Amino acid sequence: MENNAENISREITEKADEINVRSLLRQSFIGIAAWMSFGLLLEGFIGFRVSAYMSDVTRRELFRLAHTHGAGLGLLLLLCTLTISKHLVYPHKSAVFALRVGTILMPFGFLLGGIETRGEEPNFLIFLAPIGGISVIFGVINLALSIKK
Repeated sequence: MENNAENISREITEKADEINVRSLLRQSFIGIAAWMSFGLLLEGFIGFRVSAYMSDVTRRELFRLAHTHGAGLGLLLLLCTLTISKHLVYPHKSAVFALRVGTILMPFGFLLGGIETRGEEPNFLIFLAPIGGISVIFGVINLALSIKK
């Protein structure tokens, strides 16, 4: 009887882990696709010499940072998903949450900071980028510390 209860408990835990992994996988692929598409849009702005993009150096730099960080962090999230699914790490839920939030906040901070610039200064929404960066660093450090021995 006790073994049966343990098996059911293990199945429930595995199912919860599977859902979490699928959700992480979905977020990583959607993020990669979205930020790569944004990069293609930026290439179009350059190709068609869109003056609102070309004339503002700060906006151009922040949009490039948004594209690069978004795509790169999507790949990091994919790597995280693979290591969790292979049971190589057992991170705390807060670390996975921080990583997921950070992969959204950091690139959006750059993007939103560059939409309306004041000369060489981004707008106040740029503050989302360092918050996202700290969140990602917390998640990655926690992943490193939770590697299965």
